Amino acid sequence: MHMSRPLIRHGKTTPALMILFLPLLTLLLTTTAWGECILLQSSALKPYEEARQGFEQAWTAKQPLAGPKSITIGTLTHLLLSEQPEESMNSLKKQLQNARLVVVIGDPALNFVRDLQQTPVLYLLAPSAEKLPANFTGIDIRILPSRQLEAMSRLMPKVHRIGALYNPAQSGHWVQEALTNQVSSMETLLFKKVATPSLVPEALKNLGNNTIDAYWLLPDELVTNPQAMEQLREFSIANHIPIVSFSDKYLKAGAAAAITFDMTDMGKQAADMATRILAGEKPSEVPVETPRRQRVIVNTTVFRRMGVEINEKAVDEIYSGETQP
Repeated sequence: MHMSRPLIRHGKTTPALMILFLPLLTLLLTTTAWGECILLQSSALKPYEEARQGFEQAWTAKQPLAGPKSITIGTLTHLLLSEQPEESMNSLKKQLQNARLVVVIGDPALNFVRDLQQTPVLYLLAPSAEKLPANFTGIDIRILPSRQLEAMSRLMPKVHRIGALYNPAQSGHWVQEALTNQVSSMETLLFKKVATPSLVPEALKNLGNNTIDAYWLLPDELVTNPQAMEQLREFSIANHIPIVSFSDKYLKAGAAAAITFDMTDMGKQAADMATRILAGEKPSEVPVETPRRQRVIVNTTVFRRMGVEINEKAVDEIYSGETQP
């Protein structure tokens, strides 16, 4: 019986097969080399969701990276930490250890991966991102004081004197940065120290006596706890002084405006940083960045009550939720 020989032994067929399979082989090898990127999201909170959506949009739009071995940026797996069963946490940790890159959104996710020593980790929306190993980088949660002041100046052109309470142990460095990088249109920055909650009412009274035009709510737990916020709301109403906060969640508590992050763009910014790491840069070579875009959200009702004029062109969004009377 005549037996046909394998095609691979035919001299004319072998080059053709190689030409056909070489690109596929290269792609498979490259994908394996890049491995899996895991997006670990703390929970389904709205800010986390917006950041995730921005990251995934930018990730999907990424073109193949340059270079003969950079065919793909790899697969992306999205996981919600809050939905992981307790009994699967050990296997999840092993999965993260074997990933090409781990992107974490929020403090719970960051705290879960703090012990990763080799896997590159990129974080965002994580206020506790301090004293991290060299394999970590990310986006700082803060908007620089100077950028906030510039946004306030554009929003409230007739406001020139801003006051704030602060605890030196928590936000002393923030105050120092603000004083060092003042905006020319802001004639006065009046900061009052408060070391304990009991000092808040008297400190607010002193600010009112100094006739400030607006109050700047700093990211300081001593002055953002529920009791202090109630005292601040009463101070704002009594003195017709609008509160400008760093988060839109304080608009419901009576703040007139929030200068906050563009969450979706922050996700896109993180995707750009992730691409650099996947292209071969070490996390230590990708410096921590600040949010590149911010948003100004205002409660026009509060501004009208305060009798403070605003520049509508400086507004990104009108707050439509309920505000405490």
